[in-house]
Amino acid sequence: METKYIIFGASGDLSKRYLLPALEKINVDVIKVSRKDYADLKNLIPAGSEKIFHLAIPPQSVPEAVELISKNFGKDNIKILLEKPFGKDFKSAQLLVEHIDKYFSEDQIYRVDHYLAKKSFQNVLQGNLDAKNIKSIKIIASEKIGIEGRVNFYEQVGALKDFVQSHLLEMASVVISGSLDQKKRHLALKNMAVVCDITKNECVKRAQYEGYREEVQNMNSMTETFVSVNLISDNIPISLTTGKALKEKLTRIEIDVKSGSQKVFNIEHETDAYERVIRAA
Repeated sequence: METKYIIFGASGDLSKRYLLPALEKINVDVIKVSRKDYADLKNLIPAGSEKIFHLAIPPQSVPEAVELISKNFGKDNIKILLEKPFGKDFKSAQLLVEHIDKYFSEDQIYRVDHYLAKKSFQNVLQGNLDAKNIKSIKIIASEKIGIEGRVNFYEQVGALKDFVQSHLLEMASVVISGSLDQKKRHLALKNMAVVCDITKNECVKRAQYEGYREEVQNMNSMTETFVSVNLISDNIPISLTTGKALKEKLTRIEIDVKSGSQKVFNIEHETDAYERVIRAA
């Protein structure tokens, strides 16, 4: 059966930087969809084909897109790829799951995290680390660039929702569980907890790079571009840190082992990570 790869939000930053370059290397017909195409969606996409919908759109736009896909194409031979952030908080994420479940089954939904598809990240699993031997975990993701014009998106999410609740927590769950298996990672995430006194502001450190408010034209903006969070899982301290407009670009996992040694994994920028995500779908 012929496969059509349909991108909602094809003119956005994610599509331009990652999706479209990856799709150029894959033999699949790509259909770009913007909001103005919604009314004519059925005429844009031929019947009788397998359809992969990649929703590279803000979380608040996902419910409408999912309903639109179902209304026009039904349920059969459809897969849907969702990008982070998945909702804006726990309640909205739950509501989003419930909404999607009305139209599609769980095995048709793919929640994308291209960091887990990176070969340099998968080296962590090859280290044969047993959680029982881990003393502490530190994961750092810093960028030299700022928000690169993504004002509307970033003002709604900030560093915590953009990076911590997706990439960093997912990587931490793999280290703790020692597996890419979704159920094992989910269990590891459920066991994580804040390890500090919230009333003393010790849990989370937030900051904004100089000039951010001028850039977004909001002098009252409290959106963080830097955040550091301290968690614990099965008595293992976990530090997650990310920020923009910093001195260097790096993604690093530092694991202190109880024997006194340290294992360091540098997660490289891999242009084909999204290609692997798409092929897996």
